[in-house]
Amino acid sequence: MKQKMNWILLAATCFTLHSCSGGFSKGVKKDLTTGLSASYNGFALEDIYLTDAKETKLSDNKISLGTPLAIVATGVENFVEREGKVFPGCTIVLTDKAGKEVINLPDAFAEMTAGTTLAESNVLQASLNTGSPMVVGETYHLKVRFFDKNKKESEIVSNVDLLMKE
Repeated sequence: MKQKMNWILLAATCFTLHSCSGGFSKGVKKDLTTGLSASYNGFALEDIYLTDAKETKLSDNKISLGTPLAIVATGVENFVEREGKVFPGCTIVLTDKAGKEVINLPDAFAEMTAGTTLAESNVLQASLNTGSPMVVGETYHLKVRFFDKNKKESEIVSNVDLLMKE
């Protein structure tokens, strides 16, 4: 009986270790200073944040019209690798306060047809240049979805409202 109990404990331990180390991650992150929120499923994610053109983390969501910004995801892991390459995708959608699309890029990484290395995919960046038809004083909603082209259910979805200033 004791030997049977040991086998059950060993099997339960192996199952738990396999479940926890399966390279699968799911969670939510929120940057309280900018309002950027992100959910991730299938990827590991260390951090996600807004930056300016100099790659400095932003401390709020007020953006000067005409300046570039980016959403940067770091510590991204668990891409499906094929022949030494991974194939990240990136959807960028910007809407105005009425929900009308200003920008819709189904895959900002579409030109990356040869893929990239696993090490290079550790940091993903979605860039946006602000300007016309955006208007000073208006708020816009930016949604960025990073995904694995080899396993599309693996994704990082981020959302932030941006207030355009002069």
